[in-house]
Amino acid sequence: MSAPSFSSFPPSFSSFPDLDTGHSTPSLAQPTKKGSRDKDKRERRKGKSKDKKRSPASTADTLDCNSESSRYLEHDTSSASNKTSRFYYSDRKGDLYNIQYGGLHAGDIPKYHIIDRGRYILGLSRSWTVKRRGGKGIEVGPTDRRKLRSLTDSHARALLLAPPTRRVLQYEDTYKHPEVDGFLHLPSSRSQGITSESYRSITASKDGADSDSDASDASDAASNDESSSDEIILTSYQEKLKNVEEAIADEPGSTDNWLQLLSHTLSTIPLSSKNATKARSEITVSIIARAFAADIRNGFSKVLRIRYLRAGEEVWAGSKVRAEWEEALKIGGVEIWMEWLEWRIRHAAKGVDGVVEDIIRMFGVLGQSEQDELAKVRAFWRVVVVFQRAGYVERATALFQAQAELLFEIPQALHGQPHETQLEHLENFWESEVPRIGEVGSCGWAAWVSGDHEDISSKKQDTMQIIDLDPYRQWAARESRMDEFDTLPSRSSDDTNDPYSTILFSDIRPLLMPLTSSVAKKAFRQAWLCFAGLHIPGFSLTLSSSSEIDWDDRWNLGYLTRRPFIDTFFPSKTDQTQSRSESIVGVIVGREKQYADPLGPIKCWGSGVVGPLDAIRMSEKGKMKAATWGSEDVQGLDHDFIRRLLAQLRLGAADEDWDILTLAFEAAVNVKTALKHSRSLLSQNESLIHWAAHAHLETIRGRMDDARKIYQTVLTASSATSLQGMSCLWWDWAHMEWITGNSGQALQIVLRSAGVEGHGGVAVLRCKRGLDDAIKGEAKWKHREQWIKLRALLEILTGRDVSSALQVFDDHLNGECKEGPCRESLLVACLLTIYQYGVVLKNSMAPSVLRQRVELAMEEYPSNSVILGLFLEGERGQGVWGRVRGMLGESGPKTKGVARRVQEVWIAGWEKGRWSGEVERTRRGLAGAVDSERTRGSYIIWRIYIELEIRTGELQHAKKLLFRAIGECPLVKGK
Repeated sequence: MSAPSFSSFPPSFSSFPDLDTGHSTPSLAQPTKKGSRDKDKRERRKGKSKDKKRSPASTADTLDCNSESSRYLEHDTSSASNKTSRFYYSDRKGDLYNIQYGGLHAGDIPKYHIIDRGRYILGLSRSWTVKRRGGKGIEVGPTDRRKLRSLTDSHARALLLAPPTRRVLQYEDTYKHPEVDGFLHLPSSRSQGITSESYRSITASKDGADSDSDASDASDAASNDESSSDEIILTSYQEKLKNVEEAIADEPGSTDNWLQLLSHTLSTIPLSSKNATKARSEITVSIIARAFAADIRNGFSKVLRIRYLRAGEEVWAGSKVRAEWEEALKIGGVEIWMEWLEWRIRHAAKGVDGVVEDIIRMFGVLGQSEQDELAKVRAFWRVVVVFQRAGYVERATALFQAQAELLFEIPQALHGQPHETQLEHLENFWESEVPRIGEVGSCGWAAWVSGDHEDISSKKQDTMQIIDLDPYRQWAARESRMDEFDTLPSRSSDDTNDPYSTILFSDIRPLLMPLTSSVAKKAFRQAWLCFAGLHIPGFSLTLSSSSEIDWDDRWNLGYLTRRPFIDTFFPSKTDQTQSRSESIVGVIVGREKQYADPLGPIKCWGSGVVGPLDAIRMSEKGKMKAATWGSEDVQGLDHDFIRRLLAQLRLGAADEDWDILTLAFEAAVNVKTALKHSRSLLSQNESLIHWAAHAHLETIRGRMDDARKIYQTVLTASSATSLQGMSCLWWDWAHMEWITGNSGQALQIVLRSAGVEGHGGVAVLRCKRGLDDAIKGEAKWKHREQWIKLRALLEILTGRDVSSALQVFDDHLNGECKEGPCRESLLVACLLTIYQYGVVLKNSMAPSVLRQRVELAMEEYPSNSVILGLFLEGERGQGVWGRVRGMLGESGPKTKGVARRVQEVWIAGWEKGRWSGEVERTRRGLAGAVDSERTRGSYIIWRIYIELEIRTGELQHAKKLLFRAIGECPLVKGK
């Protein structure tokens, strides 16, 4: 079939202007051969390769030539086209309406638009675009890239808090091939000689059967896939919740299971979220109410009951809170009574007088047993702190003075008399206004009755001069000064403007208590030292029967609010930021990192873990330093008043523990003065404990030769190894020689401690057996611990390896020291031994040996400052602060107490120059602390939080925090 003809439509294009008259193009394309087309392709490829090799200069020249030729071409074309038509015209007259209306017409004004809506900048590469325009500038970012959200965005926080939606499931079959008798039979490429039937020998019936079986297998597999796809995948949170619920179903009366369920449920509501306090309280009330209904034994659990009442305070009405507390008091227990007292103090409906009524009610319930008397001392200490923080410092000191006269200076004729009779006679002594305990010239109540005393007027001298024009600041400075130093009550003859400084006996009589046990009397003395500002680590734990719910650190760590300690928590402005590098002769040199003392200003550990005079060496060239008290601990205290307390409350020459505290205080003030006082004590009683204390002082002073002479003289004269305190001397001597590098001398001392003479393998075996016998035969734990450390040191000195020594510690930690203060003490001794072996003495040891044990110990004892110091020493010099930052904030399985919260504030400035970068992290940690039910009512946390905002310049936030703190701690005057 031929193509149709379009003769009726002739090709006529005369209506279009001919712009290119000088050139003609063929109307029809001529057919080309295949060879010519291939040749053209090859030439084009060759031309491209030549263009790539061409230099930039030649390329530019070519472009210029082409542009010139095109320009001439356009000129000719335009000139030729002007003959037929014009593309534009010029108006030389102008618009008359511009003069009439005074401007151009809106349609004639050109409108300019920013290219691509302002996302590009003239002169900037196209790979960069404008992301955001603000009042002060613009934000530029890469083109065609999605803007990443920061961690502070709400969307990013929601993603972080969302549970995972997918999870990788573990395949049940571990191996691809089945395991037979412990071996995997792998397929082999070789023929096994087993002739399989040919496919031709299989009958049709068998084919049908096999096909049916294959179809059934396929259907089963499909059904399994469908069932596996329909299976609900639990998240890690849901799995743990399921396990806890199963444990509760098995043991509904287990308090630990209910507490685990409570903590796991509360983990979904962070403290920083909105209305977190109310939400967490409602959850706590709901779960614990369920626990009470599940088993009757849970209703008698003190831990559950206290947490139930603390949470109920946030959601219940006032009448219901009072009714629930009265119901809880029927259960009894010192812990419940103490928390009830804290609740009454927080509300303070009647002020200080109401607190006095509450403490009288508590004294009436407690009995006369040793544990009840310790509870009385605990409650007495608490109410005295209330007086002190409320501004009645003289009344607080008068309470201690009157109680001390009643316990230690009672006349002989009044022994065995009723308590009311003793108080009537004590009132006569008090109204006589003679010097009392703690004052200059005090002889005691008994000496006043016998007439053997001197009338010394005790007048308060106010030498304070405050120069400040602002009357408000002047008043605040005077009040702070009086609360800190003018603590003694005044007499009626003193000229004072403060009527509350004179204390009558009727003001303190209802709070005086009878104590008969020696343990309670010794506890009272230590409580007075703590009240005076000399904190004794671990003492408050001895007053509580349960360390799990001992929350007394909310009020008994008041020494942390003193100005010297506040200054150590926050570095000076020069130490807040520090240059990381400097230039020397044009070369960038990094600065050496500087760190503070890892032990820190906060001393927190269990009772008896570290002795008052125990010295710790934390570096190779460092000196032995007393771990309990240092110069910063006694700074700002009234040294004369504390010395009088230590001297007047001494119970005789055999009061060794009190003498050790006296020497520790004197050593913190001046070591030379402590040595003089130690010699005077030795002149009265040359016990092994006093000799060991004197040798400790020589070691702290740095005179190892004098300490060595003491050990040689005392241990040579005392041949019997069963004397009390002998193990302390042997360990101190061996440890001193080992830490100074005299390993040979230390080995001979250890052998002598077991009564073994000579050297060699037989002597070492006999020494091991002798030390094991000494460990089993020692009744007092602290002395038995010294024998254990000698046994571990023997393994180090003979085996030159720390693993055998660790096995000695582990045997006892997993044996008789599974819990209690002895476990913490032995664990700290083990960690110090590892640290001194590997870090101080520079012996070969993997750093992970110490790091792993320290991390495990921190999980068990998160507030122990020695363990925390060892942890920081392990991270010293590390470039990544991940482990240090991981322990801050709300991390960790256990609830953090006040000491740990304050330690984290100090850790932020442990490395000099890093504090400014850790301010926000520190602020978040303190914000969580004031919202946590564990530390919410602690005035110590509030005081440090306010100080942080003041030091960072956030005065408005500090003011808001002050108002919140007054609401949480109404009876705290502050300073």
